[in-house]
Amino acid sequence: EDIAAYGSLIATRKMGDRWQGSEGPEIVYNAATGYYYLFMAYDALEVPYNTRVCRSKNIYGPYLGIDGTDLTHTGGDMLPVVTHPYKFNGSYGWVGISHCAVFDDGNGNWYYASQGRYPENVAGNPYSNALMMGHVRSIRWTESGWPGVMPERYGAVPQVAITEGNWEHIDLSYSYGKQKESSTMTLAADHTITAGSWKGGTWSYNADKQILTANGVELCLQRETDWEASPRTHTIVYAGYTNSKTYWGKKSK
Repeated sequence: EDIAAYGSLIATRKMGDRWQGSEGPEIVYNAATGYYYLFMAYDALEVPYNTRVCRSKNIYGPYLGIDGTDLTHTGGDMLPVVTHPYKFNGSYGWVGISHCAVFDDGNGNWYYASQGRYPENVAGNPYSNALMMGHVRSIRWTESGWPGVMPERYGAVPQVAITEGNWEHIDLSYSYGKQKESSTMTLAADHTITAGSWKGGTWSYNADKQILTANGVELCLQRETDWEASPRTHTIVYAGYTNSKTYWGKKSK
């Protein structure tokens, strides 16, 4: 069958399989980076829903993942993972975060809008996962030009000076239908990491660019609302990528 009859193939998870449907795809151009970004939803929408992204200099491709996978010509699993079911301490967390719309406000500020759901059986409620709610999160672009979606929902809090401290750190690596939970990461005054999965590594902070580099990973920092705090306040969050993993974090109290 002539695939051209269906239009131009720009990305696929499995070559030659026309039933590999594209859930919630959206292409967004960022003039600052010179790339077209293809965002796509993965998996079932109730809990496992997650977002992936790849990019190309040409709207028709080839679209490459952060790990170099050619999604246009060879197909495969799209990386990086942009959002994923997760939870911070003191909350039920969120699942079903995908089918996004990505936009900017004309002043260089970018946002990620999507649905979000509570996990299943929150506080014994069998319907807690049934309702879709609207979420908006800020995007910070990494130095290498990838969109880092912030873990906390956007709250228009004052962007005052950011300082370092102890963090709730989440390895957001893909795991079907599982909420990824946080662990403590401690950044010591001597610029070593003394607790957490990156224990023994080092860290540095670029205040001008608001980038924390921990264990060699560039983490884009943003001040956002701490939705888990009571009474509610603001906090600092981060998002960052390697070629195979995504990391989210929030400053601890």
